[in-house]
This record gives sequence, structure tokens and C-alpha cells, in this order.
Amino acid sequence: MSLAIVGAGLSGLAAAYVLRDTDADVTLFEKSRGVSGRAATRGRGQVRYDHGANHFKIKTDRFGSLVREQLPTDDLVEITGNVWTFEEGGRLQEGDPEKNAEAKWTYRDGVSRLGKHLAEAAGAEIQTETRVTLLARNGDEGNAWTLADAEGREHGPFEAVLLTPPAPQTADLLKAGRLGDDVLQKHLTEALAPASYRTQLTLVLAYRRRVERPDGCYALLNTDGAHEIAWLGFEEEKPGHVPAPGSAGPAPESVLVAQMGPSWSRPRFRSGRGALVPEVTALVGELLNKDVSRPHWADKQGWRYALPEDAADAEALADGAEAGLFFAGDALAGRGRVGAAVESGLDAGERLRQHLERG
Repeated sequence: MSLAIVGAGLSGLAAAYVLRDTDADVTLFEKSRGVSGRAATRGRGQVRYDHGANHFKIKTDRFGSLVREQLPTDDLVEITGNVWTFEEGGRLQEGDPEKNAEAKWTYRDGVSRLGKHLAEAAGAEIQTETRVTLLARNGDEGNAWTLADAEGREHGPFEAVLLTPPAPQTADLLKAGRLGDDVLQKHLTEALAPASYRTQLTLVLAYRRRVERPDGCYALLNTDGAHEIAWLGFEEEKPGHVPAPGSAGPAPESVLVAQMGPSWSRPRFRSGRGALVPEVTALVGELLNKDVSRPHWADKQGWRYALPEDAADAEALADGAEAGLFFAGDALAGRGRVGAAVESGLDAGERLRQHLERG
């Protein structure tokens, strides 16, 4: 059986991992150059920084077994600092003791390594820089699905398709698709409609000096949603991300990841990095009570669908299975967490496995 997975983020990769020991011929289609989706990491010189998901926590036995026992752990590292909090006025406070007691994890070369480990273990074919634009089903030949990409290339046929992009993008694919069943098409599209997302701009600011913050503080989290900054992380608190000064030539000592709130991000989403850096450094400086106006270098990433705030109707989406159409992603959980995305993919992989067994 040939299966297509649209999206090589954590959900799609987790589903492919579940199917690794089946006879299924699995192909993942990813519009970006690499895998892991919003569990994203970039490098600059000796520095690695997580500019999407900042870390992950292990909340379930299944996710814990995957990370600690089934996948390589030689590069898995715990972040020992605490998350402090602030509200609209910007006064810094020690964070929730119970939440800070939960272990926070990443990898020495970034949180995207989780997706890379899944991809290597799954062994499936991954076609990167391939944006799927059309989904079509020929019901006369059973569930024979074909996909078309932005370059006009056709892929398939596939006996089942798993869709993992953010809900609005998945809904667009369904609306433009040829499912051969107008009622099902409308039903599935409507099931995705409740899922809404935060838009977020991330600015990364590197300094050749250490930017001071409260002792033991790894990051600052806005808890009332009323500040322009939603999250301010310090990458040097993550083992392996920012080398020690002088370890291999000049390198930054502090790398700050400023993730901005949705009301600030939306009107500036298309603004260039140069226009945003002065405004962001002023806000960061005010929050830390430090002069951070002249970073050594800066980076920018826009996330139109950064974090889901409301969940799609997972029960209604399950009705696509009879036609060979499946869904996964953090939109089904309604929260933007690495573990939730992986769990959704594992669930979808099990459903696809059952679909295979039924023949």
C-alpha cells in the first residue's frame, strides 16, 4: 500500500515512525527545505538557536518512551534554568514552582533534532521543497489519491493520505480538492474551522557580552497576554547552543529569542528585520532594564500559524478514514506543544496501521 503524508513536521514524522515496520510505501511531502516544522532550529557560526518551539516537556509515558528509549539520547540535554514571568507592567517574578520543577528538554544542536531522529528512524522517503496544492480522489478505483504540487508535478496514486499542515492550510487543500464526495468535503472542511492560531514574529538578538537577567532564569514568559513580548529566552542556558567565550574564536555570549505577542505581530508581519530590530530591542531593554540596543547580529522568523488556540473537531475529521483520508497535528489538540504534535502523529500512525490491516 502506498501512503502519502503531507507535512514533515513532528506529527507527520511521528506517523511515519509508527509505520516503519509495515509493508506500506510511505512518502512525506514537505514545502520547506528541512523537517521538524515549527520545532525549528537555525545555526549561525558556532551558535544554534530554537526560534520556534523553545523546548519540550515529557508529559506521557508514550512520549517519554519514544524520546528516552526508542530514539538516540546522546545529544538530548536538560535545561536547568527556570522560567520567570511578567504581566503587562513588565515586573519580573519567579515563575510557577510546580511548572519549573518539570524537566525542560532540547538537543545540543537544537529542538529540530527530535524531528531528524524521527525521520532517520522512520526510513520513509521525504520530498522537501514540495508544496502540495491539489488533492484528488478517484473513487472508481477504490481510494486512489493523487497529489499535485506547485510545480505542476503529479504524485501517486496513494491508497491513503494523512494531512498534517495547520488547519487553515489543510482546509484550503480540501476546498480546492476533488474528493468525489461534496458532502464529505464540506463536512471535513467545517470540522477544521474551529481551529484558530496565534500569529507570531520571532526576533533573535545576539550580543558579544552577557545580557544580565535574574539568577537562575532561563526565560521570561508573559502570563496575561497584555505585553508586546510573549516570551524572551536565553539560548546560552541551553547546553551546546552558545559556545563558551574563546572556545573557537569570537562568538556571542548571549543570544536572546524574543517571541512577540499576536497583537504586536499581526500588523508588522511583513515588515523587514531592519525595521523591527530597533523596536524589539527597545521593548527587551525596557523589560530587562538593560541597554540592548546594538546586537552583534539579528535574525527574524514569521510564524503565521504559530500556536493553536482552539481545537479542530477531531471526531468529525475521523469520518474521512473510510475514504482513506486522515488528519493529524497540534490543531487536533488545540494547544501548541511539541508533545501534543508528536502524540497526534502517533495516534494517526496507529489509525493508518489499522487501515492497512483491514486491507
